[in-house]
Amino acid sequence: MKFFIERYSRRKVEENPLWLVVLSDIMTNLMLFFLILYVFSIHPETEAKAIFVDGFDKEAQKLKEKKAEEVVKKFTEEDIARKLAEELLKAGLKDMAEVQITDKQIRINIAAPVLFASGKARLGRSASEVLAPVALVLNKLPNDIIVEGHTDGVPVKSGDYPTNWELSAARSDAVVSLLASKYSVPQERMIAAAYGEHRPVASNGTAAGRARNRRIEIILARK
Repeated sequence: MKFFIERYSRRKVEENPLWLVVLSDIMTNLMLFFLILYVFSIHPETEAKAIFVDGFDKEAQKLKEKKAEEVVKKFTEEDIARKLAEELLKAGLKDMAEVQITDKQIRINIAAPVLFASGKARLGRSASEVLAPVALVLNKLPNDIIVEGHTDGVPVKSGDYPTNWELSAARSDAVVSLLASKYSVPQERMIAAAYGEHRPVASNGTAAGRARNRRIEIILARK
């Protein structure tokens, strides 16, 4: 009889070790409790309290510093973008270039005729003068850059590119290449994108609307 009782008891313990988990949790909590009491016993009350909360204070300080850096960065981006808008205005590009600032991005919109001849993707002579202040901004900020090419909705009838999409792709590539080669904007920060006529900002039913749709947009993502 004793043999069967011992055999049954061992099997019960081996098959149901959950009590060990509970016991280990209790022992851990007790160890931490006595450790805190020990710290308070070997230090004066105020010093022990300072040691105890020091870890929390450091984390709070890190969060405050991070928020402060984000605020400073935000205002720096906005200040630089406003200065760029002023430079473009001084260059006589009031109706041909604009800077838009939102919480998520800084968008620099440049009318295509300022940079390219009709139906072409080769940058004109005035392109460098327009892109110089833009490149200065791009080099001051570490943000990622997207250069987008856009066209109007009029189908391409002649020229080097059979579709508006291919024309917009070639134009965005040309801008990226110039920014990298002449103004040393890091290539790893830039992406060339092409949308052709598929993202209009105005109606293609009027000459004024088509003119607005023919554009290069340089976008800085705000982190």
